[in-house]
Amino acid sequence: MSDKPIMGYAWYDEKSFDALRGIMPDMSEHYDDWLSGAQRDVTRALSEGYRVIRIAVRPEPFMEWCRRRNVTMPGLAARRAFAAEQARLLVRAERQEKGLFGLF
Repeated sequence: MSDKPIMGYAWYDEKSFDALRGIMPDMSEHYDDWLSGAQRDVTRALSEGYRVIRIAVRPEPFMEWCRRRNVTMPGLAARRAFAAEQARLLVRAERQEKGLFGLF
């Protein structure tokens, strides 16, 4: 198990991006623009020693997550929090499978 710092990165397929873009205008205007920026961000994080976990953000599960947390105007902060939480859950599950337990 790696001890690298974990980064959950919100990741979209084109269909989900377009649907979420209609709800959150702070997103990039075009999917291709977002994708090229996201790829740069991930490459940079990897070079800085992070373990990057791409978290698929789908409209319905994400909006349900927002509703449960009373997030009425989801934006960048909500997307980052969602990705971070999902990454923590994945890492916790990995560690439990391997019999490792920790706070993360």
